[in-house]
Amino acid sequence: MTAVRTRRPTLMAVHAHPDDESSQTGGTLARYAAAGCRTVLVTCTDGGLGDRASADGVPDADNSTTSQVAAVRSAELAVATSALGVDEVIELGHPDSGMPEDPASIAPEAFSRMDPEPVVTQLTALMREYRPDVVITYPPNGLSFHPDHIQAHRVTVDAFRQYLATTPRPASATTGAEPKLYFIAASRTRLQAVRTRGESLLPAGSWIPPLEIAIDDAAVTTVIDVSEVWSRKIAALAAHGSQADAVALHALFSVATPDEQMEEFVLAVPAGACTVVENDLFAGLPPPLRAAAMTSWTTPRPSVAPGADPWERPGTSSANP
Repeated sequence: MTAVRTRRPTLMAVHAHPDDESSQTGGTLARYAAAGCRTVLVTCTDGGLGDRASADGVPDADNSTTSQVAAVRSAELAVATSALGVDEVIELGHPDSGMPEDPASIAPEAFSRMDPEPVVTQLTALMREYRPDVVITYPPNGLSFHPDHIQAHRVTVDAFRQYLATTPRPASATTGAEPKLYFIAASRTRLQAVRTRGESLLPAGSWIPPLEIAIDDAAVTTVIDVSEVWSRKIAALAAHGSQADAVALHALFSVATPDEQMEEFVLAVPAGACTVVENDLFAGLPPPLRAAAMTSWTTPRPSVAPGADPWERPGTSSANP
């Protein structure tokens, strides 16, 4: 008689560029990997328009071709994900859009301008293959307003919808719970604390994430304590030494206090399901899928205005397409 095989809880993160996985969700990936969950990372672009680097890894704007930059960043990604303990890394390899002042100058073949349907098809196929219980990606504004992040949000949301619509629930999901989709977030209070600490401890002129990317504290549904694996996040950021932003974040996060060593999210699907602040992305899923998960907090969440978009930049709209 064949033994029943228990399926590992699976977390999938969809990011735009090599280094995004470490800066934004490195602690979460490391924590769930250490807890025994299967972790899957999908990186949508090749990162070829990132900072060029000299042979010693110092950013140098004139040293490398796009393909050389992409190769360097792919190698850095391999080191970083090894530090985080990620099980599967899928590089889709679409051309990086960069972030020019004039969006019209982005190449038509770049990720942010390409037809999204082939990417949605790719992601849907990957979700059907890996059957993630939790998917995490950017909010509608990409968190940083980067065009590749915004495109990653769009294609992930569309692929997740198709995954839910066409994939049978896991046999062990006896409660009927469906997979969950989370958006990466940064609360105003926590980001301000990080900024204040960075300004006091880092050299003048050091890059610090702008308060503009933060959302109201009340909009955050989920806070993951990653203090026990913070050193893995730091090691992963160190692996991305060719990128100036990663170097700056490495310096900033290296002086973070334990109460700052958190990563925040907003539960997008199922919408409105959180009435308490979670500390586990797998909260609410069937027990067989939560074998390695943590217990949720029972702290009531502050109310949020119905229909409010916490990520909308003043004067713009970040609504889904």
